[in-house]
Amino acid sequence: MIRLLALDLDGTVLGPGREIAPAGCAALQAAERAGVHVTLATGRMLRSAAAVRERLSLHGPLLAYNGGLVRLPDGGGWTDPVPLEAAHAVGDLCRQRGYFVQAYLDDALYVPFEDGRAEAYAELAGVTYTVDPTLAYAPPVGPTKLLIIEPEDRQPEVRAALASVAAGYLELANSYPHYLEISRRGVDKGTALARLADALGVPGSAVMAVGDGENDLPMIRYAGVGAAVANAVPALTAVADFTASARFGDGVAEAVRRFIPAAAGEGDAVG
Repeated sequence: MIRLLALDLDGTVLGPGREIAPAGCAALQAAERAGVHVTLATGRMLRSAAAVRERLSLHGPLLAYNGGLVRLPDGGGWTDPVPLEAAHAVGDLCRQRGYFVQAYLDDALYVPFEDGRAEAYAELAGVTYTVDPTLAYAPPVGPTKLLIIEPEDRQPEVRAALASVAAGYLELANSYPHYLEISRRGVDKGTALARLADALGVPGSAVMAVGDGENDLPMIRYAGVGAAVANAVPALTAVADFTASARFGDGVAEAVRRFIPAAAGEGDAVG
């Protein structure tokens, strides 16, 4: 029986334009009413994830920054920031090569200069940002996460440039083709979900995860039931136990209702 349900947001629960499918919303609410811990597992900032949780009328834990910060319903939790020296090395490289990097400090977003990419990200996540090159390139403390925004065709170049900096210190994963997420080595949605399950007293076999992107792979592999929505990247569908026939939130509803009987047969809710 599933006791902990973890869901990616962008491209999974959230469709284009940050839409929430009524069927997906209803299925998640039904799962929570049945006693399942429903957690949003996302690369987004904590405040952005919390705003979506409110839209969904849910109350479970939040796994933000790809596992770099976890917040429990009682206010407890933990953070695993990027090592400061590694963050500075990434910042130096981005400054030299002109890569656009964002730094996240105390759930605030800092960018090195005004740019349409920052505006687009802020619109997508529903957050604000501050232009401060010092804090973006050389933060005073280890950031919760770094994000490099460069076109998809430039991502292999960015990864190659980061190889020596990242080795042994950082995790790299794409949440969108043009978003390269950078976390502390060993920090990802899978390790964070495993730690959350342990804190809640839930065995891995009773955990279900649903996602669509590369950064969802660790939690899909960890969960007793790993599911993908129809729009998921091939690498994810290749390892998922189940792939929904529907996209985005409708796919979430399909997967959840299949593996959590208490969520089946519910009417649509307004999210």
